[in-house]
Amino acid sequence: MGTLDWIAKWADYTPNKVAVTSFDSEEKYTYKDLDAYANKLVEKFESFGLQEGDRIAVLAEHSLHYIVLFCACQRSGMILVPLNYRLSLSDLQALIVDCNPSLLLFSETQKEKLEELAIPLPKTIHLDVIKYYYKNDVVVKSKTYHIKEKNPIFIFYTSGTTAKPKGVIYTNGMMFWNSLNTSMQLGITFRDSTINTLPPYHTSGWNIFITPLLHKGAHIGMVEKFDSERVLCLLELYETTLFMALPTMLGMMQKTEVFKRVNLEKLRFIISGGETVSSSLLKHWKQEKNITIRPGYGLTEAGPSITSLHHEAVMSKSGSIGKPNFYLKTKIVTASGKRARVNEVGELCIKGNIVTPGYWNNSVETKSKIKNNWLYTGDLVVKDKDGFLYLKGRKDDMYISGGENIHPQEITSKLLMCNSVLKAAVLSVSDPVWGQCGVAFVVVKEGKNLNDILAFVKDNLVSFKRPKHIILLEDIPLTSVGKISRKKLLACYKVYKDNLKS
Repeated sequence: MGTLDWIAKWADYTPNKVAVTSFDSEEKYTYKDLDAYANKLVEKFESFGLQEGDRIAVLAEHSLHYIVLFCACQRSGMILVPLNYRLSLSDLQALIVDCNPSLLLFSETQKEKLEELAIPLPKTIHLDVIKYYYKNDVVVKSKTYHIKEKNPIFIFYTSGTTAKPKGVIYTNGMMFWNSLNTSMQLGITFRDSTINTLPPYHTSGWNIFITPLLHKGAHIGMVEKFDSERVLCLLELYETTLFMALPTMLGMMQKTEVFKRVNLEKLRFIISGGETVSSSLLKHWKQEKNITIRPGYGLTEAGPSITSLHHEAVMSKSGSIGKPNFYLKTKIVTASGKRARVNEVGELCIKGNIVTPGYWNNSVETKSKIKNNWLYTGDLVVKDKDGFLYLKGRKDDMYISGGENIHPQEITSKLLMCNSVLKAAVLSVSDPVWGQCGVAFVVVKEGKNLNDILAFVKDNLVSFKRPKHIILLEDIPLTSVGKISRKKLLACYKVYKDNLKS
């Protein structure tokens, strides 16, 4: 493989092209700036005694600083560990202990949380200070850096919606092949641009668009926090061509007054995933703005660009996550270990250079998930006769009630077809009679009630698939990356159950 130092290449080819813009600080860095600033930062880190393999943890929002840090870590062989600043103190402490960083960087907004941590900390530096390092210090000598394909560039901690977060090792090689997958499916060029609203502690905040666009010499706009009206205005003002948003975010955007007014004719595609992209969401953006939302699938342990639904098939294959992207292999394995037939449910397995080498400090979990170079994702899918994939939920989520296998995702999708339902999620809980049963959490539309849902369920679901309990909520709780929080839903169920007893 050739050089992985994309920033150095673009600094040579198009030095004055603006690479990143902060819409919060209004700063702009060209590719030449990124190249020079990263070199200065590497030298400063080496003066601290840091070396290849050391971890640099960061407790901060996404910013231009992060992009420079990324470039510096690539060149030095150090590992960038973006910490989830929305975690509780105890969870945050556990991550810091696990990755054992040699340096911890923080932003002003996270300073108070950092001071409350009750564990020994490594050397800590404010992000404003490192900005001084790379913008003002003088480099004594130039140096050529060789970026190694197998070197980790990130450790991403999984969200831990059901268990303890695991540190996923993300290498330079994974990033390269993911960038190719993303670029080929969307036709990305140096003329493209995006606005990143996703957090830095999740792979999507780096590897959906930031690293692929840096690879292509394109432009990246940055905002620290998602604001639906502001983002819509920025998309129009800067004639953005590509955008990534979770379904929840897109729903918030389309409800604003700004949505009706903005001109988004330059926006070629919106990429979405993380949760089911409803057909109503797809239709609304297409009808109102003539914009195609392309659903896809990915996970922290691979890619994350694994599958994509081509824009020409979005409406005809509604509900699908598309087909596998380039440079990877997939197979669907049933519970018995056999290859699944057409329309037969099985676990999606992935093989290729986009798969993680494993979990940080967790060889047991690595061996349980990666077998003979195949990553067993834990996600259940089916493939139709045309080769399109459909998610059926997590393997751990499937439950057996009265001897029948039931997939919560199937029940959720059915509930979302009800005209009275705004949002829905289904989980399983233990049941003294059936072993397990389903619990549906539903947000109803204005003027609707539980009786409307019960009538729909009776008419549209066979008896064994009907949720035993239906709980009405004001909203479906989400994790910090916008996925449905099973922990919070189970807490809601506990309150519901306690109220039944009383």
